[in-house]
Amino acid sequence: MLTSALKKLVGSSTEFDSYTLLRLQAKSYRLIKNSVSETLSRHGLSVLDWSLLGILFQKPEGGRFVEISQEMGVEPPFVTELVTVLKKKGFVKIENNPEDRRAKYVLLSKKSTDSIPSIEQEIKNILSQLLDGVSSSEFRGYKTTMEKMLKNLNKHS
Repeated sequence: MLTSALKKLVGSSTEFDSYTLLRLQAKSYRLIKNSVSETLSRHGLSVLDWSLLGILFQKPEGGRFVEISQEMGVEPPFVTELVTVLKKKGFVKIENNPEDRRAKYVLLSKKSTDSIPSIEQEIKNILSQLLDGVSSSEFRGYKTTMEKMLKNLNKHS
């Protein structure tokens, strides 16, 4: 499946090969992750914490553990661990669903809603330096490619 997708993508051109593609992906991922991690660590957060907080920032009504785990692509017990740590740090709170006491929702705390916009701006400043010379259409293409790859991987897993 991956081989046919790569052939379709790159044709028979020798300009692309799997080892170069994977090396570039790994190096760029590490560069971005390390640059962003440095900023997040000053706020007591990890990249995974930031991912979870971002999901909740887009869901003012909060999210259930299972929903969050699906969006992050991790198992629910791992989300429980992340939420426990973030709750201790004051970034999230847990509330019961008034209609179903068994269902628990994770919501952002005031600390998070106050700090996320400024942290987001710090990260955007870093990313704008890393993406210098990349046009907005190239970046949209990169984002679309990642989304399509994830969709394809989810279909086949």
